[in-house]
Amino acid sequence: MSKKKKSSALAATSDRLFGIDVSHHQGAIDWAKVKAAGVNYCFMKASEGSTYKDSRFDFNWNQTKANGIIRGAYHFFRPNAPVSRQVDNLVAKVGKLEVGDLPPVLDAEVPSSWTRFSVSKRVGMIEEWMVGVEEALGIKPILYLSPSFADDVLRNAAEMEKYILWLAHYTSRSEPRVPAPWSKSSGWTFWQYSESGKLDGIGTNTVDLNRFKGSVEDLMKLTVQPRGGDGCTCPCTCGNTTK
Repeated sequence: MSKKKKSSALAATSDRLFGIDVSHHQGAIDWAKVKAAGVNYCFMKASEGSTYKDSRFDFNWNQTKANGIIRGAYHFFRPNAPVSRQVDNLVAKVGKLEVGDLPPVLDAEVPSSWTRFSVSKRVGMIEEWMVGVEEALGIKPILYLSPSFADDVLRNAAEMEKYILWLAHYTSRSEPRVPAPWSKSSGWTFWQYSESGKLDGIGTNTVDLNRFKGSVEDLMKLTVQPRGGDGCTCPCTCGNTTK
C-alpha cells in the first residue's frame, strides 16, 4: 500500500477490524504508538521450520498485551523439515496461551518448496501440524495462505475447510478472491490486504495490514476463553459456562 494519510489507510467499519502482522523485519516497535494508530490485534512471527525462533518475538508478545492489543503467534512452515519438530518449535517459543490470545497460525507459502511432495502429503503435513499444535496448546490453529496456494499447492483440498482462513490477497477490490473450499462455506475470516503499509510506531519499515471480518466482540470469541466447568479453554463453541 502506498503511503497515505492515516484516516484513509486505517479506515475502519463495524465489520472490518484493522490489525497487523509483524516479525523481526519490523525491528524495534513502539507498541504504544501502534495502539494509538488504531491497531486492534497483531499476529507475530514466533518460529520457522525446526529450529528458527524469531528474535523479536518475546518483546512483541509481551508488549502487545501490555498495550491492550489482542495478540497471536504464527509459525512459518517448511515442508522439508520434520513436522513434529516444527510443532515443538512453535510450542516451545510460545510456551502457553493465555485467556484472550488468538489461536496460533500455520503460515503456508513458497509453493516451490512443496513441489517434491504429492498433494496428499502436502495436506497431510498441514493437518499433522494443526493437530499437534492443538493438542499442545488447546485451541485449533488458523491457516494462512494465498488463493493461488490453495488452488495450486493444496488443490482446494476439502480437508482444509475446518480451519479458520487468513487469506493473503493484495487487490484494490473491496473483497479478496476466496478459494475453495472456503468459497463454498465460511469465506475469509482474516484478510491480509497489503504488504507495504506504513504505521506510526514502526519507523521506516513497511508492515502487513489486515482486516478481520467482524467486531471486537466477534474477534474475542475466537480467542482462548476462561476455563469452563470441565477445564476447557477452547473458543466459545463447547457450551461451557465460565467461572
